[in-house]
Amino acid sequence: MRPATCPDRESVPDRADIIDPVTDWFASAVRGQECAEVAREVDWSSTALGRPSTWPGALRNAVELCFSTRFAVLLTWGPELTMIYNDGYRDMLGTELHPRAMGASAPQLWGHIWDDVGPLFDEVLRTGVPTWDVDMKLMMDRSGFTEETYFTFSYSALRDDDGAVRGVMDIATETTRQVVYRRRLETLGRLSTAFQQRLGGPDEVIRAAASVLGEATDVARVDLFPPGAPPVSVGTGMGPDRGTVDAVLSSGEPAWTDRTLVAPLDAGRGAAPSAVIAVQAAPHRPLDDEHRSFLGLLVQTVSDALARAEDHQRRVRRVTSVSDTLQLAMVPDTPASPRWVTRYRPADDTMSVGGDWFDVVDLSDGCFGLVVGDCVGHGVEAAASMGRLSSAGRALMLAGSGPARTLEMLDVFARTTPGAEFTTVFCGVVDTSAGTLTYSSAGHPPGLLVRADGGTEWLERARGVLLTLPHGGRPERTTDLAAGDTVLLYTDGLIERRGESLRTGLERLETLAARACRETPVERLPDRLLNDMLPDGSRDDVALVVYRAG
Repeated sequence: MRPATCPDRESVPDRADIIDPVTDWFASAVRGQECAEVAREVDWSSTALGRPSTWPGALRNAVELCFSTRFAVLLTWGPELTMIYNDGYRDMLGTELHPRAMGASAPQLWGHIWDDVGPLFDEVLRTGVPTWDVDMKLMMDRSGFTEETYFTFSYSALRDDDGAVRGVMDIATETTRQVVYRRRLETLGRLSTAFQQRLGGPDEVIRAAASVLGEATDVARVDLFPPGAPPVSVGTGMGPDRGTVDAVLSSGEPAWTDRTLVAPLDAGRGAAPSAVIAVQAAPHRPLDDEHRSFLGLLVQTVSDALARAEDHQRRVRRVTSVSDTLQLAMVPDTPASPRWVTRYRPADDTMSVGGDWFDVVDLSDGCFGLVVGDCVGHGVEAAASMGRLSSAGRALMLAGSGPARTLEMLDVFARTTPGAEFTTVFCGVVDTSAGTLTYSSAGHPPGLLVRADGGTEWLERARGVLLTLPHGGRPERTTDLAAGDTVLLYTDGLIERRGESLRTGLERLETLAARACRETPVERLPDRLLNDMLPDGSRDDVALVVYRAG
């Protein structure tokens, strides 16, 4: 509903005819403000109030109060709730309702918000009890568009000379700016927190920005154009045309299109921008300097986070490349026989070399020595310990030591090697001529034997304690291998998942390995197991040795 209009000012009679010559109180009370001059020009005789000379004493007192204060005051009186207000209240009328609101009926002028405030007027008129509302939201049509506004106010009763409630006085302050300012600060805070919690690659920044800005009241729509990926859009309305996006990306300069800020996002380290963001202002707030500055802060926050993510990713790629190169340089060659297949997979989220290793040693006469181990920790120290233990294990097996004897000698060696304490090791010897596997374990996850007929056996009958822990001798066991049997040796990164028991991981490996051995050629078996066991990537290094008996 559009507000009602007051009589045309050009049709207002001469002021001498409007103000009763004897009404000195009105001339004295209504002065000193711009709204006082407007009130003097109203033909009050054409309103429900009549000439000021007929107004009751209670209304006269209220009018004197209204024009004697700088607080925002609105008076409404009579059956039509005719309006009188001062300069403090004038700003609440926007650009279109003043001065025609003076002398207008409040229900008609405020028809578009009467469902919100009308019940409050009725309550005061009925009970005489004042109301109190803090930061009440009103969608007002006062400046040519539907505007989101907030007010803290109190309606109180105006009584006539007989004590009956005849009107309502509104003492109010507009709190729109404060409410919106707090809300925008909260949005910036949520955005910063989201970026801190998701410090990862640029795609994480894009997802976090879309999530937060998609719920921001002051943003109607956000479009993010990452490099080499489809745009991400949330909100309503139309996004910017591709021509504008390309122009911003090419020039590196932001641009405004109607209510939308289209800006490049910093790629970090002086690199040319490769992504663009478009943020559209919500329609129910004016696009003033404060709103433009807020959108600019949003863009800058996203841009800074993206630059940090790009720099972080570059560092990760650089360090990971060095780490992987060092780690892979320590991985020994696999025997030429097609029955042996090995894999080493670095952790997906670490930049340090690890302590996992494997070795397959050709002992001649159809025998092969196996060592799979895992030192505690990551980094250069763990890698150094791993390298020493791997070399010692190979030397011991080449010298003819069996699995148990090799582990006993590694116990002695580890006690003199800082960082080698509590290492887990599985050591075995495959005799292809005899068709046997002899093994011993120092606290390492058990190997898995998948029979040609699909049955499974855990190689756990020769389990002992971790290296350097006291023991009464290393156990050793031998198991037969038939043609088509498959031996799987691995480190714990293959089976461990956060929040899950080790037993669950072992059961998963048993199930998936039985199926994979049945369906997959041996040369592809390690990759199949890694994909099946670690579909979301690995948080730890994984060493894997596969042997299929002939």
